[in-house]
Amino acid sequence: MKVILNSISISLNFLGSLAFVKTFFIFKKEAIELGVARYAGETDEENIKLPAVQERLAQKKYGIIGSILLALGFMLQIILLLI
Repeated sequence: MKVILNSISISLNFLGSLAFVKTFFIFKKEAIELGVARYAGETDEENIKLPAVQERLAQKKYGIIGSILLALGFMLQIILLLI
């Protein structure tokens, strides 16, 4: 049982770190799209459609997922030390 829990915790840590690392990889086309100057809209609804804003929201999502997976993995490892 300990081996299975240890494998799960290490897997969660690995998946969490991959979720964080995903935000560092960007294709040239995406970099160009994000780097091009755009005029902001007048409302938040218009601004949220901008590529740079969408990219930041995606980074936030993967950051949250990565944090949760890492926290779960570390908690499992601590539990295994106490067993």
